[in-house]
Amino acid sequence: MRKLPPLSALRAFEAAARHGHFGKAADELCVTHSAISHQVRSLEAALGAELFEKRGRMQHLTDAGLRLLHSVQQALDIMAEACGNAARPGMSGALKISAPAELAHRFFPRLIGEFAQRHPGITLHLLVHDSDSREINPAADITILYAMGDTDWTRYWVVPFQAIDFFPVCHPSLIEGEGGLRTPADLARFCLLHDDTDGKTWATWLGTFAASQPAPARNIHFAHSGLAIEAALQKTGVCLADVLTAGEELKSGRLIRPFRGAVPSPGNYYLVAERRKRDDGRLASFMGFASLTPYLCEIDSPN
Repeated sequence: MRKLPPLSALRAFEAAARHGHFGKAADELCVTHSAISHQVRSLEAALGAELFEKRGRMQHLTDAGLRLLHSVQQALDIMAEACGNAARPGMSGALKISAPAELAHRFFPRLIGEFAQRHPGITLHLLVHDSDSREINPAADITILYAMGDTDWTRYWVVPFQAIDFFPVCHPSLIEGEGGLRTPADLARFCLLHDDTDGKTWATWLGTFAASQPAPARNIHFAHSGLAIEAALQKTGVCLADVLTAGEELKSGRLIRPFRGAVPSPGNYYLVAERRKRDDGRLASFMGFASLTPYLCEIDSPN
């Protein structure tokens, strides 16, 4: 038999740690301030360690309290999820997906709309994190990260996207007329739309396909490629895109590739989830969704 502290003491500790205040924890759990104090003291006695230290009117976690908090929160989440699954069998509940801004803006809205039609019992949440983030979003069930090939994924369930290439795209009107965009050399007369601050991606493409040509004089830098593609749709200039961020616009003809030539992305996108969620039917259904799988490598879930 597992020797564990009472669940009530762990809940009181978690609420007090999250609020940093025993009174607010008491209000959340509908008990008295003294009840929270008693539960915390009993937990400290059981563990033989002080979990809080008082500074003014606030309660601050000790090092031991900080170590305990993360594990307790995970355990409570697992229990809540298990109870929810028991009460609502089948494909129901919430599924939270966190994506970098460019994919949240250009790739996932259509896809999650189709998924929602297929699974009406699942409530979907599309969250956005910084494009440069290398950490999973703790508020999400699935996080899409852009990372290099040497990233250590041993702690997670990971499904990589197919490798992507970057290629120029523009509004169809930019290739029309006598001064239209027809060859890489013509780029010198157009505005380049960047999705980075240093222009490295365009520099790589130009170095490969237009090395002998003068560099374009006009440049605009955006926070992410979704914004650069939006500017291209507004006829502002030419941007580099890939099949994830510009696939729908290329299919519809709203954007075109003025000429061939692509450079491989130095990194790749990955679907990342905690290993303990491998058996969650909602995650498995999303990762195996027919509209998503053509963009993914073969799913090989870790044991």
